[in-house]
Amino acid sequence: MSVAVHTWPVITLTFGAEQIVADANGEVLTYPVLDAATAHEVAADAATEACRRLGLKACRVQGHTEDGSMFEMVVDAELGTLEEYEPPAGPGAAGPGSAERSAARRGGSSARTRTAGARSGNQRRRALAIWGSVGVLALTAGTSVAMNLTEGEGEGEPVAVVHTPPPAQLPVPAPAGWDTYGAWATPMSGSQVQAVLDWEGRPVSVDGAKLIGHDPDTGVEQWSRSAPFTVTQLAMFTVDGQTRLAAATGKELVLFTPDSTEPIRVQVPQEATVVLDGGTVPRLDLPNQKSLLVAADGSTASRVVPAAAKPLEAQGEDLIAADAKAGKVWRVGTDSAALPKPATLPAPAKGAELTGILGSVEGRVVAAWKDGKQTIVGFYDVDEATEATAVKQVAVRELDGNQITTSTVQTDRVHGLLLASTVLIDVDATTAHRLDGQATLAAGYAWVTNDGKQTQVTRDGATEATTTADQAAVPDVITDNGMALTRVAGATDGSLYALVETGPTPTASPTASTSPAESPSPTESTTPTAKETP
Repeated sequence: MSVAVHTWPVITLTFGAEQIVADANGEVLTYPVLDAATAHEVAADAATEACRRLGLKACRVQGHTEDGSMFEMVVDAELGTLEEYEPPAGPGAAGPGSAERSAARRGGSSARTRTAGARSGNQRRRALAIWGSVGVLALTAGTSVAMNLTEGEGEGEPVAVVHTPPPAQLPVPAPAGWDTYGAWATPMSGSQVQAVLDWEGRPVSVDGAKLIGHDPDTGVEQWSRSAPFTVTQLAMFTVDGQTRLAAATGKELVLFTPDSTEPIRVQVPQEATVVLDGGTVPRLDLPNQKSLLVAADGSTASRVVPAAAKPLEAQGEDLIAADAKAGKVWRVGTDSAALPKPATLPAPAKGAELTGILGSVEGRVVAAWKDGKQTIVGFYDVDEATEATAVKQVAVRELDGNQITTSTVQTDRVHGLLLASTVLIDVDATTAHRLDGQATLAAGYAWVTNDGKQTQVTRDGATEATTTADQAAVPDVITDNGMALTRVAGATDGSLYALVETGPTPTASPTASTSPAESPSPTESTTPTAKETP
């Protein structure tokens, strides 16, 4: 094993007759021991997973038995091995074993081979003596390894570092429902990219070209990815049933998978614009009335945008586009100039006038109509067939007050919400609510500012919390443990703060229960079934 290891224990393994518990900087993993003969494999699995969650290749392990015995080991996350730790000789030390240790760091030698048998026997005897009280475990057969412990000097090997972000106070008023106290904060080097939740519900921060996944409770780095450019856009997608983290600039795009640090580079035409908030897959919009839809492997499929129409959203391999003036909608599923016959949105009432198409989420188009002095919001499902587009009106909602303006429409696709002017629309539940002021849509809520205060409004229009600070921050995401991940707009350091709530847990989605051996996973939002309007 040639990677550098910490000079202090990172992982604690507690051995019992029926289970092995790994504690990696506060994250506890419990592994049952079903067969005493394979307990050493269970221990190696537990330590390897704990090491990976710390984002390390190798680290020290302390083993504790029920009788109070303690021993030291080293885990290699790449090889999946857990071996007894032998302290190396001091700097400049010579004598028996020094050559073997140097050879071990270089990857082995004949000297190491000659001593392997004797050391293996000694190792097994030591293991039986140390773990005899448990009676279930034996060290990995073979030679124990003298690890190269570094403290930033020596042979120049990289030193693994576990960084626990410190707590911090948000330098501006906190979002309604939260305190300014941050359980942890991490710098983003001035980046203004909104945080997202990864494939296991962990917040992701951006530091230049580096993406970092954090433990929600402690902020400890769980994984990292590096893009070949400074990231300005970030989004999570499920493409062809596979999870992808998309990182982009306006002209460049890469995809990351959960199990690899290597980016999947997407070929972006020079004249294209990368759109990450435009559907279920990333989209590359071209000025020649075409859009390229990105697949899980980074390949693209071309779709023609009808004349006078604009893309509304990508739905897998299909593009939904609309002509807002004519009220026509297309679902384009092939790379052909012969476009399918469009569908015309039916008016919700006789004489109603279409004032705008607000957007489309998961194949449901939302449009605004004017009927006398009344505003009507219509919901239309687009059929999956692409030979000829068909739409079905599933609901209409009547609103009093001014007409909805379509110049600034905000979309929260993760939670199925639209915000147009001062109207909050739940696309899934087909509801529309007037707000009492201008709002920002984020983390599954509308954050309304009016009369010197900020109000947190739920998807059904109810007030969740209020603060008297009208310049309060707005969170990017809310984790399943109730923390609001918040940036300070315009701050020079662009730090990301994990704020602790002050009231009842206002989660944006139901919290799923997880076993101690599992990481939290993102939960799906549940909403009432929309009623169909005759």
